[in-house]
This record gives sequence, C-alpha cells and structure tokens, in this order.
Amino acid sequence: MTETQSAPPALIEAPPAAPSRPLRVGAARIVIGVEACMLFLIAAFYAGHTSVVIPVLCVVGAGFLAYGTVRMGRDPAVAPVQPVGADGFRRVPWDWTDFLLFWPGAFTASTMLVSLFVPLGDQFTKDVDSTVRNAVESFIAQAAFYAGALFNIYVLAFLRRGGNLFDLGWRRFSWWWAPIAIATAWVTVVGAEYLQVFSQRLFPSAQNTQCVAVQHEYGHFLALAVIVVCVIAPLSEETIFRGFVFGWLHRWSPAGVAVPVSAAIFAALHGVLLLFIPLFAVGCVLAVVFHFSKSLVPGALVHALFNLPGIIAILYAASC
Repeated sequence: MTETQSAPPALIEAPPAAPSRPLRVGAARIVIGVEACMLFLIAAFYAGHTSVVIPVLCVVGAGFLAYGTVRMGRDPAVAPVQPVGADGFRRVPWDWTDFLLFWPGAFTASTMLVSLFVPLGDQFTKDVDSTVRNAVESFIAQAAFYAGALFNIYVLAFLRRGGNLFDLGWRRFSWWWAPIAIATAWVTVVGAEYLQVFSQRLFPSAQNTQCVAVQHEYGHFLALAVIVVCVIAPLSEETIFRGFVFGWLHRWSPAGVAVPVSAAIFAALHGVLLLFIPLFAVGCVLAVVFHFSKSLVPGALVHALFNLPGIIAILYAASC
C-alpha cells in the first residue's frame, strides 16, 4: 500500500509591480527645483538694487516653483487619457499647475540665458560701432528671452506631461488658410490702427514705450529687427499664448472664454498701456484663427504679416 503524498501548495503569483514614473518626469522635476533655487538667488540679488516689488514677486514665484517640485513627486506614473473635445481633438495634457509654474520658470530661464549670452555677444562686438553693438545685444537678448520661455514649455508640456508638437498646435493645416491669413493680417493692421487712435484718446498721457525702445535698440538695422519681430516673435508667441495658454484655457472652458482671456494675457504681458486695446484685439483674432484652423501655422503667418509694416514704420519714423 503506497503512502498518499500531499499535493504541493498552489503557487501564488506575485502582484504586478506598480508602474514606474517615466524618467522624463524626474528630469522635469529637477529642472523646476533648480529654477526655484535660482529664482530665490535672483530675488536676493534684486533686493538691494531695486524696489521691493521685484524681489517679492521673485520670492512668490520661487515658492510656486518649490511647490511644483513637491507636486511633481505625486504625479501619477501613468498619465490619464484626456477626453476628446467637440472639435474632434484631444484636450491638452497640461493643467493649472503647469500654467502657474510656467511664468516664474520662464522668467528664471530667460534671465539666466540673457545674463549668459548678452555678455558673450558684447565680447564679440566690443570693437564695433555702438549702434551695431546695441542692435546685436538686443537681438541676442530677445532671442534668449524667448528661448527661456520655450524651454519651460518643453519642460512642463513635454517632459512632465508627455505632450508633443501636435498637442501644442503645430499641425498640418488646409492650404486655403494661407490666403485667409494674408487677408486677416491686412484687416488686423487696419483695425489695430483705429484702435490705437482710440487708445491714445482714452490714455492721452500714455507713451508708446515699445516704439521708443525699438528705435533705440535697432536704429536702421532692419534685417535684425525683422528676424526678431517677424520670425522669432510670431513663432514663439503663438506657441506660448495660443498653443500653451489658449490650449489650457480651452481644456476647461469654451472658446468664448478662452479667446478673450488668452488675448488679455497676451496684451498685458507686452507691458504697454497704450497698446493694450489694439493688442487685445490682435490676440482675439489670432486665437480665433487657431481655434478654427486647428493649427498654429496660419496664426503665425497672420502675426508675422501684422508685425512687418509696423516694424518698418517704427524704424523709419522720425519719432514715436
């Protein structure tokens, strides 16, 4: 009689390991943490050189960045799938925390890049005429400024959220938008002229400081000014204000809200009271073009064609 052997215990499978957070999220967290530290240092630098407003804003911004660093540590390992809107496009993956983190982060990165590259440019132009040096310095400063802002969009929208250029709005578009963009630019130029006259009557003591600054910085160096105003600025500002800002606003609000709010942010950040009303109108036009074309390209074309006659008029005007 054989002895009955007991069956071996059933094997219990180990629970699946929790998905790990992508390395790109960790990289984004490190960048935001470094920017928080740098902005605290910038606040300390400005504390003894200017009014209290800038240091306070820097400290508040650094606090936001520090909060963002902690918040990123709690980001889900697998990003939730965003719903598809009524227009057939998936909503952008970035949220309100990315929107808040962008501004102090962009300021910090832009400040650091300008502080790095402008002195380098000065070393190459120290033996040339002062007007040439001013133009080159302004070109480098503005290019570095936009680069800092775009870098933070890359950190937040791409590294942290896993977005891409399509999410940001750089998509293919129907070519019939090209003639529409040209016509829209012409109408926008004419309309902005009337709105600027109205703005001058509304704010009679306000000055067009942007015009004065451009004349001082670029003089008669039209080529450099056109590259900045008609190439770098439209591509960068459409990415920032329409792709990133409007994209986030339209994630949770209808276009009727996202268009004017993004336009108001666009106009306000130009920092010229006299130009707020015309630039608000321009921002609305550009947001509407993006909303209906589903691409940033037509809006960038409108933006460039709108800026072109303005920069020519400014540089060859006797005064502002």
